[in-house]
Amino acid sequence: MNVEVLKKFSQKDKDSPVIFEGETCEVSILKKLEQYGCLTVGESVKTLGVFDMVVDGIQSGMFLVSHIEMFPSEVVNDNSGDRPRVKLIFHKGDTFMKTTKVVLDSNIAFIVWIEFVKFANTLKAIKYEDQAFIFDRLIATSGIGFPVDHATYEAIFAHLTRCPNDFTKAYRNDKMTGDFTRIPLNDVAHAATSTTSRIVGAYFNEGVNAALVNENESPSQIEDILRK
Repeated sequence: MNVEVLKKFSQKDKDSPVIFEGETCEVSILKKLEQYGCLTVGESVKTLGVFDMVVDGIQSGMFLVSHIEMFPSEVVNDNSGDRPRVKLIFHKGDTFMKTTKVVLDSNIAFIVWIEFVKFANTLKAIKYEDQAFIFDRLIATSGIGFPVDHATYEAIFAHLTRCPNDFTKAYRNDKMTGDFTRIPLNDVAHAATSTTSRIVGAYFNEGVNAALVNENESPSQIEDILRK
């Protein structure tokens, strides 16, 4: 959250709930989290603290990779897009979070990897350069991390982030001034870059179509080795 958005919330002390002090806050949560046991709607809403939100007209978001409990005034199911969401509406005085205390849950690491990398469920609030740091935050709230060089994350997100008007073009190779989109890790048609990598694997039909439509413009080191 930016400074202006943070001013819209208050907390008396570390043991008190977080109260919304603005006029209207709309939170948008991926409904798919229900299948992981990470979204329950009842008298309160229990969810992962990972979502986009609009606070008094300001686009923002939250990336607290932990289970939180919220008490919105309204809960609305939004099935308008290809990724159904649950929208929570908060008004002045509503309890945004019951507590800020974090309970470590190592299973969350798997959920974040599957949804944010494999299936490319991105947040509008996360900037291009911040994507590679989502797993840094994960360690503090889940108690688990992946023992790899940080450059690995940077390479993964740089490769999967594309120009919205041309999925075959890496965003890093563009002007990087507008919006970006992210393709799923298993999107062979766009994620694979060589003919061999497209047609070898579980997505053969998609790979063949991609290889026929998008001709390779540069040689692949692996293919050079295979030719020898």
